Amino acid sequence: MKCLCCADKPFDQCCGPLLAGTTPAATPEALMRSRYAAYVRKDFDYILNSTDPQVRDELDHDANRAWMDGSTFTGLDILSSSQQGSRGEVEFIAWFRQGTGPEQKHHERSEFRKHRGRWFFREGRMVANRA
Repeated sequence: MKCLCCADKPFDQCCGPLLAGTTPAATPEALMRSRYAAYVRKDFDYILNSTDPQVRDELDHDANRAWMDGSTFTGLDILSSSQQGSRGEVEFIAWFRQGTGPEQKHHERSEFRKHRGRWFFREGRMVANRA
């Protein structure tokens, strides 16, 4: 089965081991892709556990879970990915539908932090659509 993160790899060689907790993400992009796959699978525990412990309590988990539960995720485009030391950034577009509505896009720049050998999602900033 092709990976849920839209990478051209089998799930068991891409996000599967990360979601199962048997392999840590090697890069911020790998973590971002696995978090997208967790949204597809509606695996909120993975989303929570892959969020930086320093900011975990500051995020609106109820709103995040509601968005996850009410959405069908239809695609992922990675626009850029970078890392320097223990910091990383990934810009992406996640495509989704809410209920039976039209396809929408969530365009974000996410920041990541490596702590004790593991990458964590730290913060996401929406990117304004340009006309």
